[in-house]
Amino acid sequence: MSKRARNARRLASMLGNKFSIFVRIYYDRQIRRYRVVWTNGPEAEELFLYAVESRDEVPELDVATLLWDRKYAA
Repeated sequence: MSKRARNARRLASMLGNKFSIFVRIYYDRQIRRYRVVWTNGPEAEELFLYAVESRDEVPELDVATLLWDRKYAA
């Protein structure tokens, strides 16, 4: 596993713990970017701001280029 992939997993864990939700971050080969996916929970802006604050803990991952993809469930 690459350092970037490990950092993505770490950030997903950090976001999940902070907001008490399940967060998945994976590399989307079609768009060649990392995608952050979660269901319900907080808005993308909240997760993004926390990711920016935590960027020193995931230096191999450029949080500014992540695609934030919130899903909705009934």
